[in-house]
Amino acid sequence: MSRRASASTMPLMFVAATALSAQKTPADLDALVGRVVAEQHVVGASVLVAKDGKILLHRGYGLADLGLDVPTKDESVYHIVGPMLPFTGVAVMQLVDGGKIKLDDDISKYIPEFPMQGRHVTIRQLLDHTSGIVDYHYLGDPIEATSRQPKALDEVMALYAGKKWVNEPGAKWDWSISGFQLLVSIVERVSGQSFADYAKKNLFEPAGLEHTTYCDDYVLTRGLSHAYRRYGDGYVPANENDMAYNADLRICSTAGDLYKLWSALSNGKLLRAESFVAMQTPKGAAAQMNATDPRAQYGLALTINHEDDHRRFGQHGSLMGYSGSLYDFPNDHLVVVVLSNTEGQNAYAITRALSRQILSLAPLPAGPAPAGQRALDDIAVTAAERKQLDGTFVLAPDRVGADLHDSYAQYRKTIRVFDENGRLMIQTLGDGPERLLKQKDGTFARRSAPRAAVTITVSNGNATSLKIASASLPLSGKRVGAGDPATFHAQLR
Repeated sequence: MSRRASASTMPLMFVAATALSAQKTPADLDALVGRVVAEQHVVGASVLVAKDGKILLHRGYGLADLGLDVPTKDESVYHIVGPMLPFTGVAVMQLVDGGKIKLDDDISKYIPEFPMQGRHVTIRQLLDHTSGIVDYHYLGDPIEATSRQPKALDEVMALYAGKKWVNEPGAKWDWSISGFQLLVSIVERVSGQSFADYAKKNLFEPAGLEHTTYCDDYVLTRGLSHAYRRYGDGYVPANENDMAYNADLRICSTAGDLYKLWSALSNGKLLRAESFVAMQTPKGAAAQMNATDPRAQYGLALTINHEDDHRRFGQHGSLMGYSGSLYDFPNDHLVVVVLSNTEGQNAYAITRALSRQILSLAPLPAGPAPAGQRALDDIAVTAAERKQLDGTFVLAPDRVGADLHDSYAQYRKTIRVFDENGRLMIQTLGDGPERLLKQKDGTFARRSAPRAAVTITVSNGNATSLKIASASLPLSGKRVGAGDPATFHAQLR
C-alpha cells in the first residue's frame, strides 16, 4: 500500500479508551479509518471522534502535501467545505435572537437588487433550501469556467441572478448553495460587518478557536493541507480558488477547532437553546428531502438523518479539492468530525463507517470497486481529420436523474476540439487543454476521464455534435462554431 493511503507516522491521540467496548477500542477505530482512507483513495485526512464529551480518537492519516511528503497531523488545516455552512445558519440565528431580523422576513427587504421575478422568498426558505433559487455551482460554465477567478459577493450573485427558478418558493426541498451567498450578504448588511469579522467576533472567539481563520488570497494560512483530485490512478492539485465562491467557503480550520465550535453551539455559548432546537426542526417541504428516504430531512442549515435508528444532524460536502463532514448523534452523545484534502464525499464515508462501528451497527454494503485506469489507445489522427473535428460545442445533460439536484437541468458546459501544432486537443472552458486520444472503436478519450467516451459526429466533412458518455452526467450538444479562442470564450459572455 502506498504511503499516501496509509496512516501517517504521527503519534495517535487516544483518550478515554474505557468508553468503548473491547470490540471498539481506539485502536480498532484507527484501523477502520486507515482502511476506509485507502478504499476512498484519500491523500490525507484528520479525524476526531468524541463520545460523552471525551475525545476517543484524534489523528491524522496520509499526507498533507504529496509533493513534499509531509504527513497529515491531527490538527492539519483544511478549507472547510460542508461543516461550515451550519455556522452560517448560526450567524443568521444570532441576528434573529438579537431581534435584528425575522425568519419570515422577505429577502427583498435586505437585498432589493436581487431579481425576484415576481416571487417572495423568506430568510427561512434560504436556510432550509426551499427557496427554489437555482444553485450556481450546478450550472456548469458560469462557475466551472471561473472557478480559479476570485470574485466579490456581487459577482458571485451575478452567476445565478436572473436564471430560471427550479421550483416555486416553499414547494420543494432542493439544495442551493446560492441561498448561503444571499445569507452572507444579509448578515453583512444587518450587522454592518464583513462576514469574516462577524464570524471571528461572534463565532470563533467565543468558542476559543486557535487555528481557524478567514483564508482568502490575501492571507498566508499556516499548516494548510494542499488539495487534490484524482487523475487516472494518481492525483493532481485541485486549483480552484476559494474566493470564486461565497464568503462562508473562505474559512480554514482543523478537526479540533470544529469540535470546539460545535461544542460551543451545543452548550449554548453561541445561540439560545430554543434557536438551536429550531435549527434541528424541519418544517414544510424540508421535512422530506427525497422520496426514497422519508427520514432524510433538513432543518435550518442542518441535514437531519439517521444511521438505522440513531438520529444524527450536521453537514458534509466537497468542493475545491477538499472534503468535510461533521455529524452529531445527540441521543448517543457522539460527535464525529472528518476533514480531508481530496475531492469527493470521502469524509462523509469515513464518518459513516466510524459511527456505525461505534454504535454497533452492521457495516454498510460495499459499493462498487473503484474503476481502474483504462488502457487507452493513441491512434494517429491525420491533419485532414483534425480539421474535420475542429469546433466549439455547448453541451447539456442528456438526462437529469432523480439522484441529481433540480439545478442540473440548467447545466451547460462549453468544450472545444482543436489542432495544436499537429496534436488533437480538447479543452473545457476554464480548464487547461489535454490530448484527445483516438480509440480503435472510433471514439475518443481523455486521460483525465478515461472511461467517459467522447463521440464526435461528422457530417459533410465537418463536426456537427459531440457527446461525452459519463456515467454520472452524460452530456451532448451541437457545434456552435470554430474551435478558435474567440468563439470558445464568447460562450461565457
